[in-house]
Amino acid sequence: MSAAMFDVTKEIKLDHDNVRDLFDMFKAAADLKQKAALANTLIREMTIHGDAEEISVYNDYSVVGLGDAAVHNQEEHAEIKQLLTAAGKTTVDKPEYTSVIERAVTAFLTHAKEEEDEQHPLLRNKLSAQDNDRLARAFLKARKLVPNRPQNAGAAAPQKAAPAQATSNNEFAALRFAHPEL
Repeated sequence: MSAAMFDVTKEIKLDHDNVRDLFDMFKAAADLKQKAALANTLIREMTIHGDAEEISVYNDYSVVGLGDAAVHNQEEHAEIKQLLTAAGKTTVDKPEYTSVIERAVTAFLTHAKEEEDEQHPLLRNKLSAQDNDRLARAFLKARKLVPNRPQNAGAAAPQKAAPAQATSNNEFAALRFAHPEL
């Protein structure tokens, strides 16, 4: 019996789809506690996703001719991290709360669409099935290793951080889509 083969673009898109789904729920939520849990989950998922891509997927971009795209993506990730840090510092009772979260998610989703439309087709065409599987597994492993909150620039070593002030509780919303276990 052979092990399942994974597709890195499907695993990345799964994260993008979770953020889209969570954001739709965030925009529709009227209850402040629910809105805060959704925001906390959005911040966590976008942080994990971005850091995991940077330490796994983008390392192979130059091999398939996407070195410039990797640099561009990392620049976008830096901007998204700043927005996530700002989102994590606000609280649900502040008037600017929704707009701060929306700015972070909009930047993430703009970046996600660019990846899906421009970069993922190239990855699928240029990676062998084995390399695609290897990269997908590296991404899935990286998701378990990276911090779940934005880290301060210049911090010595990434550490798991407690939930930010986006929620006064430590609540998280459920994700609709789940990655496979390795």
